[in-house]
Amino acid sequence: MKLINLLLILCLGVLVSCTKNFEELNTDPNQPTKVEPDFLLTSSIYNTLNLQGGDMNRVVLFNYTQYFSGFQGEFQRYTYNDASNNTNWSNTYIKCLQPVYQIELNYKDNPAYSNRVLIARIWKDYLFSNAVAMWGSIPMESSLQGNPSVPFTKEQDVYYKLLADLKNISDSLNVNGDKYTAGADKIYGGDVLKWKKFANTLRLKIALQISNDAPNGDPEAAKKAIQEIAQNEANTITSQAETAAATWGTTSDTWSYLYNYVTYNYTANKATIPVLCESLVYYTLPYGDPRITIYGQPAKQGPNAGKYFGQNISYGGGSQYAGNIVNPHTGLKQDDYSYIGTRFLKPNAEFVFISYAQSCLLKAEAALKGWWTNAAPQTYYYQGIGASFDRYGLTPAQATAYQNTPGIKWGTASDTTGRQAQFQDWMRICTSYVPAGDTYRQIIMQHWLATPNQGMDAWSLIRRTRVLDFEPQFATYDGNYAYVPQRILFPASEYATNGAEVKKAAQWLGGADNLFAKLWFALPNKPNPKLPY
Repeated sequence: MKLINLLLILCLGVLVSCTKNFEELNTDPNQPTKVEPDFLLTSSIYNTLNLQGGDMNRVVLFNYTQYFSGFQGEFQRYTYNDASNNTNWSNTYIKCLQPVYQIELNYKDNPAYSNRVLIARIWKDYLFSNAVAMWGSIPMESSLQGNPSVPFTKEQDVYYKLLADLKNISDSLNVNGDKYTAGADKIYGGDVLKWKKFANTLRLKIALQISNDAPNGDPEAAKKAIQEIAQNEANTITSQAETAAATWGTTSDTWSYLYNYVTYNYTANKATIPVLCESLVYYTLPYGDPRITIYGQPAKQGPNAGKYFGQNISYGGGSQYAGNIVNPHTGLKQDDYSYIGTRFLKPNAEFVFISYAQSCLLKAEAALKGWWTNAAPQTYYYQGIGASFDRYGLTPAQATAYQNTPGIKWGTASDTTGRQAQFQDWMRICTSYVPAGDTYRQIIMQHWLATPNQGMDAWSLIRRTRVLDFEPQFATYDGNYAYVPQRILFPASEYATNGAEVKKAAQWLGGADNLFAKLWFALPNKPNPKLPY
């Protein structure tokens, strides 16, 4: 953490270059005395776009979430890289968290900035909620103050602090008070009420994150928070216009990571271009889900040209477990697969933090548990599907047809008659089949389908539910395999500079600081019954 402390000295200067051309603001960056909150919020949002929607997403989370395949690499093969992890850790604390902490530090005692400080705290809580879901126990407030030795907060306590803080913030926001300028607030254009809705929906998401039965969560704390939020549903995200999202720019220093990697630098990256994942194909095509046309493109060449064809995430493919099935991936290159959909490859692409569709499906899950009684779970379930289709420009008629498909229609089973293989991965060890009456699986499946490219949200959903079938990573040609990692290791930089504290945090994990040490909120990996043990 001393690395972070040293870099804090450079932080405000770095922020100037981070947002060049992203927005012109009324601040002279060459003679800063106290940086205005508008500039700092813009910096934090833009840096979060580049972190969560950038290299961390492609390198760490694509193969973890099964939307897109990140191809080969250490993280992609469920192993580990110190340099990448150190960078993701320091960017989280310096580029993303530090700017909004500076807003709080410098303006918390000035009533003229009350709402802007509270919104900075909402964004800070959002960032901490992702950090705790990635690493487990983490440093919180003191990590932003430049202290030489930074204590870690236990994972459980991070969640409790976030739930309490978001409640206090929501109660304190004044919709008629001060606000950020529309140009500075890249998510909500200065709308305080929408930030209030974001805070409560984030609180709902965090509560469901910890809703598993002990020792894998705290259902009583989750239930209490959710029932409080449900008392005023109008203060949650209830429309498409309230989706929390931001877009990159159109210049070379502001355009999106995927545009830069996949399109602008295609020739240099040709061998490692991320493509559609096989899992996303077998969860959409057999159900006639038109979102596949948004999430991917038909393959342009190879044996499946003109079709939606996804790459399996496995290095080697685990052929010994497939019996007499011919491996369709043998000898193929990246260009033989479906590219990621053009919506996600634009220079000024959108990145979603929490969507209206997510809000609906979180409520559907809470209603299924009996903790959210404002409407029936199937009502929110169908609203969530409709909201997801609408977000991607699909029509209500398409949504209705999809909602009436067996396996998608509430409580029904998938119709696999004569086409069982279409619902499976190439090895026939995983399936998107939904049994009759398994409405929980239906909700989680639609939640996962509604969050493409939202790596942290999807990874957390997978770990806390364990109801969707995804192929494990076959790390070698001889068939060794591993399931989706439970977490990311504490970075080597922490062991070097904050050793006593990080070792204490490792003990809270049971002493095993590795990729497969289960975090408190999550369920254990679910073994695939078709693989030998």
